Amino acid sequence: MLEVINGFLLIYFVILCSLNDLVPHLVKPIAACFVRPSNEERSVWAEVIKLKAEQKRISMKDEFAAYSKLQRKINKLEGQLKDGSQTRINKSLAIKSAIQVALQAVVAFTTVVSVIWFRREPIVALKGDLFPLTNILSYPSDIPNSISTHVWVVISNVSIRTLLKPITS
Repeated sequence: MLEVINGFLLIYFVILCSLNDLVPHLVKPIAACFVRPSNEERSVWAEVIKLKAEQKRISMKDEFAAYSKLQRKINKLEGQLKDGSQTRINKSLAIKSAIQVALQAVVAFTTVVSVIWFRREPIVALKGDLFPLTNILSYPSDIPNSISTHVWVVISNVSIRTLLKPITS
């Protein structure tokens, strides 16, 4: 009923279509490599933890001035951390967007070039006569009852998105 004519192209286009669907999920781990807290932020965070531990040892009733002085230092350092984290979040969003656009462009470009390059190569040959669909499925290939790369990419995209939808949602 079904004969694979070009197994390499079959697998190649399935992988390209899978990558196309998985690009948004690959962006987050890649972007995480570029956006990490700086050493300065880590040292400020360690200082805040140290000051809070010191503040817990001081009685608020007995030594209110020392307690308040530590609280002001903690508030100032936490404000710095908040500003730094907001900057990092903005940078992270910009990097994620750039990586996603770049990856999608590379996958799309590779797919389009591959479809054009292998346009006359049939992927699968079907047994029997598919009279009304014969020319549509095999265009631009000359082999009757075959599925061309154009149609195979469409079939793969729809199938993979349907199969991966429960996993990626």
